[in-house]
Amino acid sequence: MSVMPHDSAEFSWWNGLPYTLWRAHNAVNRVLHDAIKDLGVTVTQLGLAVHLDQLGALSASDLARGIHVTPQSVATALARLDKLGWVNHQPHPVHGRVVLFTLTERGREGVRDGSARMAEVTDRMTSVLSDGGAETVVRELRRILVELEGSDRPTETLWPIRNP
Repeated sequence: MSVMPHDSAEFSWWNGLPYTLWRAHNAVNRVLHDAIKDLGVTVTQLGLAVHLDQLGALSASDLARGIHVTPQSVATALARLDKLGWVNHQPHPVHGRVVLFTLTERGREGVRDGSARMAEVTDRMTSVLSDGGAETVVRELRRILVELEGSDRPTETLWPIRNP
């Protein structure tokens, strides 16, 4: 029995964009995981730490909204980062029921190390593309993100730190 479609005029699972993106995602995820596994964090956990490093104190819900993952996943990831000593948490200064997370020095060191490893993976990936290919791929993937998620806005805090 053939695994390829019989009628080439029909949708091609094997040559279609969703399947190719899925395969590429899995391959990139494996390479990224291998690159950072000795840091003791997952790609998601490192990504959350990078957001905290770049944006400052954020709540778990801010992070979940910003990277479009479930609040439960973010809570689990932050608990792991807390256990590793990468993050601190404290009540929001204005909205006391909101918990803000910040990076510790250990977390900042992890972000620097993890980011350097991600840069090596990025170099490996972009080295197989033609000139300008990486920029084109990123631009087109962002267009897909906007179409499917409605926005490509950066992570932002829902609860301001200061009263207006």
